[in-house]
Amino acid sequence: MKNENYPLYPVEDISNLKELLSYAAEKYGDNTAFTFERKKEVINISYYRFSSEAEAIGTALFELGIQNTKVALIGDNSYEWILTYFAVVNSGNIIVPIDKLFTAAEVKNLVEHSDAEVFVYSDAYADIAEYLKENVAVVRHYITLNDADKLIDVGMRLLQNGDRSFADYEIDNNAMTAILYTSGTTGTPKGVMLSHDNITKNMLSNCRQMLAPAGVGLIVLPLHHIAGFVGLLFMLYYGVNAAINLSLRNLAADFVNYKPGLVVLVPLFIETFYKQIHYLSAKDNSENSLLEASKKVLGENLSMIISGAAPLDRKYVDGYQDFGITVLNGYGLTESSCSISMNRNQYLRSDSCGLIIPHCEVKIVDPDENGNGEIYAKGDIIMLGYYKDEQSTKEAFDGQWLKTGDIGHLDEDGFLYITGRKKNVIVLSNGKNVYPEELESAIAEYIPYINEIVVYAENDLIVAEVFLDIENAPDCASRLDGDIMDFNHTQASYKNIGKTLIRETEFDKTTTKKIKRNYTI
Repeated sequence: MKNENYPLYPVEDISNLKELLSYAAEKYGDNTAFTFERKKEVINISYYRFSSEAEAIGTALFELGIQNTKVALIGDNSYEWILTYFAVVNSGNIIVPIDKLFTAAEVKNLVEHSDAEVFVYSDAYADIAEYLKENVAVVRHYITLNDADKLIDVGMRLLQNGDRSFADYEIDNNAMTAILYTSGTTGTPKGVMLSHDNITKNMLSNCRQMLAPAGVGLIVLPLHHIAGFVGLLFMLYYGVNAAINLSLRNLAADFVNYKPGLVVLVPLFIETFYKQIHYLSAKDNSENSLLEASKKVLGENLSMIISGAAPLDRKYVDGYQDFGITVLNGYGLTESSCSISMNRNQYLRSDSCGLIIPHCEVKIVDPDENGNGEIYAKGDIIMLGYYKDEQSTKEAFDGQWLKTGDIGHLDEDGFLYITGRKKNVIVLSNGKNVYPEELESAIAEYIPYINEIVVYAENDLIVAEVFLDIENAPDCASRLDGDIMDFNHTQASYKNIGKTLIRETEFDKTTTKKIKRNYTI
């Protein structure tokens, strides 16, 4: 594994998403920006066409009187979803991307809280639109993503007649352009306010950390989530052909058909693919079985996986390296417009979340004897605040520093390590602090048949609740207590697991596949 630092990659001075679109169209022109399947036909969209159609939709929005307006957007990943996002934010409007897994009642709450006057949706969510029409007064426009072609036609005619309302609109780089509702593991979602400057600075910072591999990028993460969206921007900046996974049901086929060189994933997917690869390799049992199995699962060209949204165990970073795939682990929040830290493509540590990205500073507050303390961050990437929530905004900051709520430390080379969440720290009666996430990661690495684990305290006793891989290890339930005892011998006594519980079902998860912790004792 490469471990020597090197100069940051140079990037262009791009201040907003409108400039990014112009830059990409001018630089990459007729190159393919997006590939996707529609009615069993593969569609390729050039960078020039993408820019032109985004401008057309933005012009049509002006014609409808949609300006300085909040626009809620819900739907599966699609070219039309991406077009709408760029048209909205580049015409002086504010986008409110909504998680497609939310219920109609949850969508109603967010639409009302955000003051969205426009609701854009794909046909799959028509029932939610109907619910809103009956129960929400603030929305004055309902637009389906399936009508994108109609809006493009309207906008093209306006442009041909000399309408330059969209083209001449000047972006305020520091004004709110997006309200992103967090999907945290506890609590009520908050509306994170981000500007063009926040988002583009984060994208450019990641570009300075690493170069995108040549070939195709595969869009898998939901684009309403900031990690998925900034991953898309990274691809656009480097002129990558972004293949759009339209449904997770098609994901295995998309890896084989598109043969991506780059993909952004959450750890759950990375772990699942890893297990599939080793299962196929074990069946083959040839000298090159591991490499061949990885090609069967992830395609022939994959060289880089960017991991975000949740911690990733180091064994997966090291394991993927064995078959030629670099996994870049990072750390960030919606409140930081994506990354705070990221490993570099040729300078990384498998147990770390990487180096602090440009346009960001980090400090560790009140560190303990091991250097672990709360992570504070500040810089151009940090949110404007929480929408209509001055109290939560005030509580989230210490001056200009965002209090992340995460516990970690920096090593002598500036690599960041995450130990856990401040709110999850277990304080024992002997005064010792135990970080559940740290124990969870260590146990999962020590006992490979544990698929999922949550550690918490019960009457000063540390409890490990687990979901086991019984399919591949039928006798694991009977082995668990003995293996936990062996694990305890590797830890300080105050970290010992005193009780284990076996679940029959997976843990409930957020839409970004993080385990919800708020149900535990």
